Amino acid sequence: MSDDTTSDDVERVERTDIGASVEARLKRGTGTRDEDKITIKAKGETATDALEEFEQLLAEYEAEYGDRIRMIQPTQPDES
Repeated sequence: MSDDTTSDDVERVERTDIGASVEARLKRGTGTRDEDKITIKAKGETATDALEEFEQLLAEYEAEYGDRIRMIQPTQPDES
């Protein structure tokens, strides 16, 4: 088998970020086994678009995921 791939066959993609982004990192708890971390990121063509998406993602987290994550508790070893 021969490799017929030449440098002309390589597709190059240039990444250009245009617009605005918002990111928040939340941390709840202080103990090693009692700590939740969440990062919420949103992007939009304008700052207003990014903020609207961020508000939607934050509301979804608050409504569903925050409670679900808090309900997950690490198992404690039996104290005998």
